[in-house]
Parts: sequence; C-alpha cells; structure tokens
Amino acid sequence: MKQNKIDLRSALLLSLLLNPLLRSGTGYWSRAGLLTAPLCAALLFLVAVLFSAGWQRIAVRPLRIFFCAILALGSAFEILRLRRLLQMMYPGTITLLGCCFVLLLPVIYLRREPSLRQTSAAVLVLLMIGLFVLVVSVFPCLKVTNLQQGPLSWQDLSDAVRSQLVLYPEYLLPALWPQTEQRRNRSLLVLCGSAVAADAAVHVFLELFFGASMPWQTAPFQAAAQCGALSIFNRLEWMQLVLWCMIVPIKLGLYLYAMIGLSGGHTESLDTAVGLDRFPAYLAGMVLLCILFRNVDPDRLQFWETAACLGIAVPTVLGGICQCVFTSKKRSA
Repeated sequence: MKQNKIDLRSALLLSLLLNPLLRSGTGYWSRAGLLTAPLCAALLFLVAVLFSAGWQRIAVRPLRIFFCAILALGSAFEILRLRRLLQMMYPGTITLLGCCFVLLLPVIYLRREPSLRQTSAAVLVLLMIGLFVLVVSVFPCLKVTNLQQGPLSWQDLSDAVRSQLVLYPEYLLPALWPQTEQRRNRSLLVLCGSAVAADAAVHVFLELFFGASMPWQTAPFQAAAQCGALSIFNRLEWMQLVLWCMIVPIKLGLYLYAMIGLSGGHTESLDTAVGLDRFPAYLAGMVLLCILFRNVDPDRLQFWETAACLGIAVPTVLGGICQCVFTSKKRSA
C-alpha cells in the first residue's frame, strides 16, 4: 500500500477517546465542561491546522527527532497509566513486565498500516457497543438530581478549560502523512470535536452517577462500571478492561508507525512500520522506559507529554508563519 492511501483516522479517534476513560479522576463539573467545549475544540483545531501547515514547510531533522522522543514517552505513559488502573482495580494481579508484554506483543500484528486501520475500525465499533451496554446497565443509577445546580465560578470554568485544552500527540500526527489540505483539515475538525465532546460526555455521565461526590472518586469510570447490573451478568468492569487492553496496543502501534515514518523508515511501496528483526529493540526500549518511569505519577508524565507537544508545536507554527511571510515578500519583490 502506498503512502498516499494511508488512512488512520479511526486509530487516531480511538486513541483520543481512550484518554477520558482512563483518567484516575475527574477534572471539572459537567456544566462548565459543556460551556467551554466549543471554545476548547476550536482552539485545538486551530493549533493542529497551524502545526500541519508549518510542518509541511519546516520539518527539519531536529524536530523529527524531538517528535520521535515525544511519541516514545507517550507510549511508556500509556502502558504505565493502564497498569495503574489495573493496580487500582485488582492490586497485585500483574507485574510491570507482564503488563508491558501483554500490551506490546500485539503491536507485532499492528505494525502494518492496513492491520492498524482495520483493527482500529473494528475496536471502535466494539467500544461504542460496550459504552452503550454500560450506560444501559447503570441507567437506574443515573439521576438528573445529581447534576449540580449552583452558580459556576471562574475557577470552575478554568478547571474545565485546563482539562479539555490538552494537546495530545494525536492532534499533531495527521501532519506527518501526505493528504490533501482539505481532507486533513476535515479530519482534524472531526478529531478535535469528537475528543472534546467525548470528554464532556464522560463528565456528564459521571456527575449523573456520583453527584456531588464525583471529584473525590478514584478511577470513577471503572467504579461506575462495577455497579452495572443486567440479567446476563452482574459486573461490567471486565468488559471495559478488555476493551482498554485492546485499545492501548492500537495506540502503541499508531505511535510506532509514526516514529518509523519520522525516522525515514517508510518507502513508497512498503506499508510495514517496523521489521520483525528490529522489533526486539523496540520492545526492549519500551520496557526500559517503563522501568525508568515506573515510580513517576502517570499524571505528571501526561503533563510532560503535553509540555513537549507544545514545545514542538510552537516553533513549528512560528517557523511556518515566518517562512510563509518571507516567501510572500520574496515573490512581491
């Protein structure tokens, strides 16, 4: 498959939808999030579009290396974040090395772009079905009276903006693959809008379930899943965890595919992200990163990842603007 046919929109969307579901806590009240969601989605879309335009002009080698480092850190962060969730739900059931191998070995299959695209589309459908079943299961526990009715403060709105306005690598990845500007912008609009809307929807669901106690819940989404009850089964968190363990390898495969592209590992006719002969080095590198950062709070790692994404987005956008202005002046002269 040639690069001009690369279509990883479902993998990007799936990766973004995973973020609000694996959080260790909530970030804001639902009313504040619904009010700030359009603004945050618009700002993220603007940054992503400007980055994409700048990347086409000044994708120099130091920026490519820096982007590879961001994706490597993000991969380790995803593994550690899921391991923290498993430790919260089932303490002592899985070691760090066990978690690494469970999540990294499926990437062998997902190293090809067609496999990554087809698998992510199938898992995205499963995720929608799983979330629907979860909502139906806990529906008796969802109460409109749990929604907070008090006046919103500027601090509430600030918390919502800070939680929603997170620059994930997925917003920057579409700039790496050749496609028309119109299609890329349309994909970015869908990604930004869907990610922020999903984050707000999760907070509405959790506030309907927990009410005023929502901010003090640990792993709130999984705690709500544990209370689900249908006639065919009593507990739903196992289904959610299976889905998470399917989605995280897709995210790792997406990051790996992007890293190999940034390092010049793709050709016009080769759709393999990494050869099997190089996969042990990737596996060892991810395990080493996880061991190095095993005692670091995943929330702190997410802060570092966001700061690093801003660190590559700002010079890329400014460099693209400067080159555009310089080119315009040169043409006019």
